[in-house]
Amino acid sequence: MLDEKVLKGITDIETIVYMVLMILLIIVIVFSLFELVTIILSNLLYDGTPYLLETYGILQFFDFFLLILIGLELMDTIKSFLETKKIEVGIVLILAIIAISRKVIVIDPNTTSDFELIGIGALVIALTAGYYFVKKADEIKTSN
Repeated sequence: MLDEKVLKGITDIETIVYMVLMILLIIVIVFSLFELVTIILSNLLYDGTPYLLETYGILQFFDFFLLILIGLELMDTIKSFLETKKIEVGIVLILAIIAISRKVIVIDPNTTSDFELIGIGALVIALTAGYYFVKKADEIKTSN
């Protein structure tokens, strides 16, 4: 009897923490969206040639865009957990793939060592292979 009350209390606290995290994440995503618009407008209107995005501006846009996308995927992970009380491995792998892709897009190969580039490449391969196998396992489960 006591164990059930303690477990329910812990679950309730866990749910409250996830809800607060979700609200904070929404706030951060909304403000980040405003920041992204500001970056685009400042790069288009004030930096370099007016109405043209320079390479740095484009990379800055992609960096911030993917950062917002990571936030949205993180929000999806939390939402999925609140609905099912399970962490979906596929969603977490997608989140990791987007994060490492962000790094690949904005990386400066001139200042990054070969060892770091090899490590990032290995991470990309491992994450995509993991996602493939998780999806394959899901297909097998649903077909049976």
